[in-house]
Amino acid sequence: MSGTITTTPHNAQHCKTWTRDGFLISTDPFLIHIPTLQKAFDSDDMYWARSMPEPEMRTMLDHSFCFGLYSPTPSPPPAPGTADAMDSSMIRPLDPSTTLHEIAEGVHRRQQQQQKKNKQGTTTIQGIAPTTTTTTTKRIDSSEKEKEDSSSSSLIGFARGITDRVTFFYLTDVWVSSEWRGQGLGKWLISCVQEVVGDMEHLRRCMLVIGQHQGGKEAETFYAKSMKMERLGEDVVPLHWKGPGCTF
Repeated sequence: MSGTITTTPHNAQHCKTWTRDGFLISTDPFLIHIPTLQKAFDSDDMYWARSMPEPEMRTMLDHSFCFGLYSPTPSPPPAPGTADAMDSSMIRPLDPSTTLHEIAEGVHRRQQQQQKKNKQGTTTIQGIAPTTTTTTTKRIDSSEKEKEDSSSSSLIGFARGITDRVTFFYLTDVWVSSEWRGQGLGKWLISCVQEVVGDMEHLRRCMLVIGQHQGGKEAETFYAKSMKMERLGEDVVPLHWKGPGCTF
């Protein structure tokens, strides 16, 4: 399937977007809904990682080359042949710009809510020292909070590169939500990553680590085909140290 790509300036760097059939991939880290990403990090899908507090997660995103995959609908379309499946003639293609607008609106809304929270609690009157005000809020059940988080995000896939953007690119944290798999979205996501890597004319090496006990052979074949990757030769000795965040 063909797609379109646009480039927009963002914080002294360029954010790229790709669109296909209403789906969107963007390298803008501020579009990423952190609670959704935290759930992905805590799932079995990302066996090599675990979640971290939101401030650390935001720092990680800000210092990485991120790829967010976003859906045009809150849930996957029904499988063909099911009672809920609609006739293809009844389905109108969605404009990817609508998806981007909805994501940006969500980011803006969350920023406004955070700013409002920061302003609450302190009242200043001329000539009088600031006083702290206490507000009573309704306790939100955890299940309601999860529902709110999931409904406010269209993030269904993610990948990030640790890179100097010139000579080296380390690919990690590749994830596509299980309910959205089987539609070629993972291949599309990696093709966008490879497009960025391929444009690094002074690149020395692009690397990733695969766990052999978690479908490693299939993953090795996939990345060899999608990103021209191969095992390090006998004349290269990779060295590493496992930090506290390593889980395999």
